[in-house]
Amino acid sequence: MKKPMLQRSATEINKITGFIMGVRKFGKTSLWADMINAKFGDPEKGLLVSCGMEHGTNMIDNIFTTHANTWKDLVEVKDWLIKEKGNEHNVEMVCFDSAEEFFGIAESEVIRLSILENGKKIKSIKAAYGGYTNGEKECAKLVKKFLNDLYNAGIMPWMIGHTKLKTVKDKASLDEEGFQRLGSSLIADYESAVADCFDIIATGLIDREIEEKGEGDSTKRYVKETERRLYFRGNEIVEAGGRLKDLSIPEYIPFDQLNMGQTFIDTIETALKNGRVDATTSESKKVTSKKTAPIKEEKSVDSDPIEDDIDDIDTPVETTVEETSTYPDDLDAVIRKMYKECKDAELKASVKNVIAEYGKLNDVDEDGLKRIYDMMN
Repeated sequence: MKKPMLQRSATEINKITGFIMGVRKFGKTSLWADMINAKFGDPEKGLLVSCGMEHGTNMIDNIFTTHANTWKDLVEVKDWLIKEKGNEHNVEMVCFDSAEEFFGIAESEVIRLSILENGKKIKSIKAAYGGYTNGEKECAKLVKKFLNDLYNAGIMPWMIGHTKLKTVKDKASLDEEGFQRLGSSLIADYESAVADCFDIIATGLIDREIEEKGEGDSTKRYVKETERRLYFRGNEIVEAGGRLKDLSIPEYIPFDQLNMGQTFIDTIETALKNGRVDATTSESKKVTSKKTAPIKEEKSVDSDPIEDDIDDIDTPVETTVEETSTYPDDLDAVIRKMYKECKDAELKASVKNVIAEYGKLNDVDEDGLKRIYDMMN
């Protein structure tokens, strides 16, 4: 058996899988290209596979891409990614555009396999493997195995899909008509496969504010204003979600910049880092996101970075502090004791600002500890 091991959650976007869906021409493919360039500074770290009738890369600059028309083509791409990793390429992430075309190609393969196995000529996925949605279920299995092979090889699969309005009926409601919700355009079996395979599902939509003018039969509706949004958490109007520990990720972000790659990365990686548990306190770490800059440049200073950790020390180490360049052996413990006994609020605030550059006191390196010690001594 495979030996069990303690696993820590991912904190970077290139270590998770994702599904980006949205209305047509929302900017999904451009977002993928921008994300790869922002994350790696190298477009060849992420491969975009256009599938079937999908040809959406001609107007996108700096995108590493190929095309697949058949299941054989897709398998060849997968085998090349796995076998030639580190030799012919250094791809870390691969995205299939679009999901509808990808599953359509997979359906053709399932129909072929069904004919070989049963000897009965069929033309529709609904007739494959005896019908009764067996064909769709076999197609979902085929796709899941395909994506799983890439995942196991350390190449994170992503996918781009389209959306459509669906009528949702709440079982607890007496409303027989239900309500409309924006979700995947895939059928139920394929949508379920997507939910199983991908860590996060982000949904783009254009939110419109409608204004009515006039009365009665002469009433006319006008679009007052619009906002493009990318949702990370679902609500009553849109489907979205992810395997995140808490609600540290926003419900949505405005999709209103020419290049959304860095903002997309910051939003997700901040949520991933907030999901990490500090082994010494058993509490989730909190990281503040900054839209226009990498996450590392901004740290939360709301909590007291020393008082939070002060209980981790059973007994303070008594150390003689000299006014020379010689520092105590256990700087960490000495600083904790000095901070606890310090009555100068401004000095304590200055120390917290220094620690915030690293995250917590446990994360401060030796040079940082010496800097804090000099401030307090």
